[in-house]
Amino acid sequence: MSEELEDLTDEMKAAVGQETGRVTYEVTTQGIRTFARSVGYTDMKYYDESVAESAGLPGLPSPPGFLGMPIFNPNADSRGRRALFENPFQRNLNGGTEVEPIEQVYGGDILDAVSRITSLELTQSRLGKMLIQNSETVYTRVSDNKVVAKTRGTGLSY
Repeated sequence: MSEELEDLTDEMKAAVGQETGRVTYEVTTQGIRTFARSVGYTDMKYYDESVAESAGLPGLPSPPGFLGMPIFNPNADSRGRRALFENPFQRNLNGGTEVEPIEQVYGGDILDAVSRITSLELTQSRLGKMLIQNSETVYTRVSDNKVVAKTRGTGLSY
């Protein structure tokens, strides 16, 4: 079916700008330490709360790029996102993600993340037709309703 697709469907066009879901993330001190270790951060403020506090921080800061882990709800879709259109392609790749930090995130923060499709493009690739989907996710800290980060991502389906 994907080879037969000549243009975006009306359903696809209507999905642009629409919210694809809301997911709640929990930023734990264990998650902060694990992420910092896995990417090679050695600054002790990411590991030791007393070091962070002596640096004037209110708690363990989250390293750049770490926005916590989704809170799992066994009674809901585990990804928390809903498809707004039927994707005719079976193969999907992450085409890249950009993180824009806005406010410092700390251990104990709870973040609400809302994603929207910002654009869809159907193009020809060397493997055949390909759908390029761009999206933006806005992360808001629940305790003070401040936007703490935005991510922009590209998904490739072929």
